[in-house]
Amino acid sequence: MLASAQAAKRAEVSADCERIIYKGVSVTLADGSVEHFSLTEHDQLNLFGKQAQLVAGVDRMEYHADGQPCRYYSAADMQAIIQAATWHVSYHTTYCNALNMWIAGCQTAEEAQGIFYGAAVPEQYRSEVLDAYLLQIAAMAEDDDGETVS
Repeated sequence: MLASAQAAKRAEVSADCERIIYKGVSVTLADGSVEHFSLTEHDQLNLFGKQAQLVAGVDRMEYHADGQPCRYYSAADMQAIIQAATWHVSYHTTYCNALNMWIAGCQTAEEAQGIFYGAAVPEQYRSEVLDAYLLQIAAMAEDDDGETVS
């Protein structure tokens, strides 16, 4: 019973993680406009290629926001898009990993069934990497509230 509950919960949180990653990110560009970019596996591979172009020194790259025609983005805007996408994918992958560690540590099926995507992960199941992300998120939230972040 426990093993099947854990397997079902792992499948559930993995599907939730994938869905959230694929929804993508909204990015504020240099001109102040905000565009949204989906992050399916195909999109992630495209952005990986754009990162290679940036490293090669290309100063403008073709890409498109969701539902928009392909256009050129400056190197600075493409870097912002890639950085936001990478952070989004890495955070959610790290968070999902911590959920899976928590699921593995469950002693009962009921405990496993109570875990959900978005739950605060108990400290003993958080990695150093997840803790660092959580600190970044807290700092961003403080900054968004207009408070000084040190």
